[in-house]
Amino acid sequence: MTTPGAEEAREKLLVNLTPELRRDLRIRAAEHGLNMQDAATSAISLWLETPNVPEVETRGAKSWGVYLPAGGPARFTQECETRGITKVQGMAQAITLWLDAHPSPTERRVSQPVKRILVGNQKGGVGKTFVASGLAQAMAEAGLRVLLVDFDPQGHLTSRLQIPGLPDGADSLLKHMLGEADKHLARSLVALPHERFGGRLHVLPASKDAFLMDAKLALLQVGRDTCLARALGPLEDSYDVIVLDGPPNLGLAIDLAINYVQRRPGELIDHSGILMPVWSDRSSFDAYEMLNEQIMTHCRMTGAVVDQLGFVVNAYDSRKGVVTRSFYDGWNELTTPGVLATLKDAIEGREASDYQVPLLEHAPESQQAEVMRALAKELAA
Repeated sequence: MTTPGAEEAREKLLVNLTPELRRDLRIRAAEHGLNMQDAATSAISLWLETPNVPEVETRGAKSWGVYLPAGGPARFTQECETRGITKVQGMAQAITLWLDAHPSPTERRVSQPVKRILVGNQKGGVGKTFVASGLAQAMAEAGLRVLLVDFDPQGHLTSRLQIPGLPDGADSLLKHMLGEADKHLARSLVALPHERFGGRLHVLPASKDAFLMDAKLALLQVGRDTCLARALGPLEDSYDVIVLDGPPNLGLAIDLAINYVQRRPGELIDHSGILMPVWSDRSSFDAYEMLNEQIMTHCRMTGAVVDQLGFVVNAYDSRKGVVTRSFYDGWNELTTPGVLATLKDAIEGREASDYQVPLLEHAPESQQAEVMRALAKELAA
């Protein structure tokens, strides 16, 4: 979860913000080498110094939270009251001002390590594989070099992309994690052949030995916590983004994946982290509570900082009734992390999975494909 460090005196400001402004702020902040909360702080400071700011469209604003220096939320709230506007309008004005004053630079100001995204949730069937695959496809389509890792022993990602398995003679990811591999891990990769991905989307297929991962790694006495990072490390310079399709459990494998996406020295907040697909139901809320507890426990025990990038509400259909709509509202009321995208229940996604064709290849103009592109644009920042 994105929270300030213990040494920082910061307070949380809760306010509604349109998804478009949130996305633009995140992207522009990263381009200028800033954490999102620092960009928001700068935006509010600029707004406080600027009288008579034009009104900004706020239709569709959703719950959002950001940490500001101590006293910042109170000062912002008071100034909104003085100007006779809502906090929603004040924040929209502040961010719009900041974006206008900070155009996109020709080059990023701060270099960052490879982006590492774990698509994780211990609840099965919520669409982890669909989201991981669609996100990787959209990022590759946009020109990024993407490695998609099937880290689920069930191998659904591998089969849905019509990959028969590891190339002949290649070593599995588990063998590399155990230090038993003979070949470079690059020998295990498969490039998706579709022209729209331009040879930029590579997949590390699942292997049957992944079912033994927890049992075998439990016997590893030295370097177990970092064995996934060591295995994938030799590949990192070849990619802009590494996306992991996580397993549907809270075992040792997911703990290693959490460790892999932790924030590295000098890395911006939310550059890497965990993206969580959920459904609009009670079981997804319960599953998230368990996952969040594992993340927090891991951070307490190791000293790691792990950012929760947000939720993707999958297969949402408001026609399913008031309970479904109320749980959907519940996800949207959470602010850190918040809902980054909503995927409606649509036939294109089911067909892509059944036909074993990438979503962006099967239905490139579908609503689900467009949501994946918008999500990829925001997370690529």
